[in-house]
This record gives sequence, C-alpha cells and structure tokens, in this order.
Amino acid sequence: MITHYHNRDRSPGKKSGGGQEGLQIGLGGVMQSITRGKRCSMYRVLLTIAFMWVWTVGAQAVQPMMMQGAREIALSGSLDDDGEDMGLSLSGRYGFFLVDGVEAGAYGGLGFRGSDSKDLSLGVFGEYNFDQGGALVPYAGGGAGWAWMDRGAADDSYLELQGWGGAKYFFVDYAAIGVELVLKVASEDVYNGYDDGIDWLFRLTTRWFF
Repeated sequence: MITHYHNRDRSPGKKSGGGQEGLQIGLGGVMQSITRGKRCSMYRVLLTIAFMWVWTVGAQAVQPMMMQGAREIALSGSLDDDGEDMGLSLSGRYGFFLVDGVEAGAYGGLGFRGSDSKDLSLGVFGEYNFDQGGALVPYAGGGAGWAWMDRGAADDSYLELQGWGGAKYFFVDYAAIGVELVLKVASEDVYNGYDDGIDWLFRLTTRWFF
C-alpha cells in the first residue's frame, strides 16, 4: 500500500515539472524573439542615422566649383512623344563663369525622331546659379540660337529661344547631375508634328567643372 501511494504521488510531480519546463521554454522563445526584433530595429535605426550622417557630412564637405574663371562641359538628354513617334534629343555645351555663379557659353544639339527625322541646333546661353552653400544648387537660364529640322518630306530652319529652370546635385566638387524643365519657343510651327511653336520637356544633365 505504501509503495502504491508513493508511485501515485510521484506521477503528478513529474507531470507538473514537465508543464513548468514547457512553460519556461515557451517564455524563453518569446523573449528571444522580442530581443531579436529589438536588435533588428536598433540596427535599422543605427544604419539610418549613419546614412543620414554620411549624406549630411558629404553635402557640407562639397564645395561646388562655380567660381569666377571656372569652366564647364555639360551633356544632357531628353525624351518626348509628339503623338506619333518618340523623339530623342542630345545636347552638349561649353561654358565659362564670368563671375561667381554666373555662366555664359555656347551649345549644340542633335535630335532624332522616328526613322528618318532629325534636327540640329546651335546657339549661345546664359545661366545663373543660386549657390546656397550646399551640394544642391537650383539654377535658371536661357538661350537663343538657330535650328534646322528635317522631317523627311519637309525641311525647316528657324530661330529658337529656350528658357529653363532646375536643380543640380554635386556629388563631388567638380561634377554634378541635374534635372530641368525646359520651354522652347520657335519662330515656326515645328513642334508636335508641325502644329505648335511652343514645346515643354524635361531634360537630364551631367556636368563637369574644371
């Protein structure tokens, strides 16, 4: 009888101990998951802070080379659709800074549309840069020149005025990338399938200073 009661008293003890161990293991897993989550969140926060710090230090360290006497070579490109064909325009320019932030120079452009349409432009430009002491520099400019357009069955030469505004980002002192909104006004209706004398487009630019 004593042995019988002894075994019966032991059995509930074993079951109770197993339940406690399972509960402890479950709580331990939850705590580990929470700890891992906190560590991941902390790592994300630290990486974000580090990225912002590097970006800020880099922006403060850059000194855009736009002082009097500096020169610039720029290449730009744009895509536009006149409703019939997609057009690609490429242009290059050479500029000289007359005073700090004020540039003048000459440009040339070449455009293609469809299989047998092309245009050529040559002119002069001026541009003013709003230097705010950082890596991001807003600017506005304008140009005037002569353009020739071949659209297969028709050829046209015309005067063209351009005005633009945008911003460029200097990732080093002597190089920048930018985007600008351009307004073109022609003396003839040569844009959008020979229907308009005014055209709008966005242009991407890359610039090198020396």
